[in-house]
Amino acid sequence: MRLFALCLSLFACHPDTAGPTPAATPAAPTSAPTSPPVSAPAPAPEPAAQPPGSAGSIPVLPELRETSNSFMEALLSGTLIEQSGCLRVSPDGKQPGHLLIWQPGYGARRTGDRLEIVDSTGKVVARVGEPLRTGGGEVRLTDALRKQLKAPLDAACVGPYWLMGQLQTP
Repeated sequence: MRLFALCLSLFACHPDTAGPTPAATPAAPTSAPTSPPVSAPAPAPEPAAQPPGSAGSIPVLPELRETSNSFMEALLSGTLIEQSGCLRVSPDGKQPGHLLIWQPGYGARRTGDRLEIVDSTGKVVARVGEPLRTGGGEVRLTDALRKQLKAPLDAACVGPYWLMGQLQTP
C-alpha cells in the first residue's frame, strides 16, 4: 500500500502531471491595517552528494528506507554495470541503462576484482558484468522519492531510475 501511495505521490507531485496553476487574484483594498505577509519556510537544504566511486571502491546502493508492500510489475533485464560509481542495468552492457533504486537489505562488496551484490543473508544475488532481471518500474526522482531514500544519491548517479521490485533468476 505504501508503494501505491508513493507511486501516486511521485506522479501527483510532478509538474507535468499537475493541473494548471490558478492565476493570482489581486487582494481587495481594505481600510483596516494589515499584518505583513508571512513567507513560506525555506526548504531544507539537500545533504551534500557523496563523492563518485573510485577504482576499487564499493558503490553505495541507492536504497529505500522501508521495504515496499507491493511492487510495480514491469521487467527490466540486462547486464549489471558499474559506471561512475553507480550501479545500472544496461540493455547491452555498454549503454548506461537504468539506475536501480534497491529495496532495503541489499549491499555491495568486492571479492577480488569482482563487485557482488548480496542480500540480507549474505547470499550473492548479482555480479557486475553478469545478467540481471528485476521486476519494478521506471520512476521520476521527485522530492517524495528522495525522502524515501536512506541516503542522498551521488551527483553522478543520474536517471533514468528504476524502482526495484523483486530480483529474478536470469
